[in-house]
Amino acid sequence: MIGNYIKETVRKFHELLDAKDAPHSVAGGTAIGVFFGFLPIFGLKTLSAMGVSWITRCSIVASVIGVSVHDLLLPVWPLILRWQFQIGFWLLSHPHQFAPKLSRSDFKLSEIFQWDSFIDIGLPTALGGVVIAIPISVVSYLAILSIMRFRQARKAKVESEMDAEGESSVAATDKAWEQP
Repeated sequence: MIGNYIKETVRKFHELLDAKDAPHSVAGGTAIGVFFGFLPIFGLKTLSAMGVSWITRCSIVASVIGVSVHDLLLPVWPLILRWQFQIGFWLLSHPHQFAPKLSRSDFKLSEIFQWDSFIDIGLPTALGGVVIAIPISVVSYLAILSIMRFRQARKAKVESEMDAEGESSVAATDKAWEQP
C-alpha cells in the first residue's frame, strides 16, 4: 500500500516535470505549494496555494502537488509542528526562551476553541511555520527549476539528434519512468 502511494507520487512528479508550462511557472507553483504546506492553516492550505499561484501566474497544478508533498511527512508532522511552535515561541518571547515542556495536564479539550488559546498556540506555530517554510520553498524552487531546465536541454538535444538521424527510437527512453 505504501509502495503504491510512493509510485503514484513519483508518477505525478514526473507528470509535473513533463508539463507544458514554463520552468519558472512550475518551479514557482511548487515553491508556493511547499510554503503553504508548512503553515498551520488546516483546510485552507490548498486553496491558499491555488489563489497565490493564480495571482502570480504560476502553475496551479504544481502548487497543489507542492502542498500534497507534505502527506509524505505525515508520520513526523507532530514533531514538525512542535519545532514550528518552539521557533515561533522563541521569536515572540522577550527575553528569548524556548517554550516549557508539555505534559498531559496542559492539554484541556475545552480550551481548544478559545481565542486566547489560538493566540498563545496558533501565532507562534504560524510564525515558526513561516520561518521553516521560506528556506525550504526557496530550495524547492531552485531544485525544480534546475531539473526542468536540465530536462528541456536534454529534450532539445534528443530532438536535434532525431532531426539529424531521422530516428524516433531515442524518444522512447525519454519516458522510461512510465514503463513497469
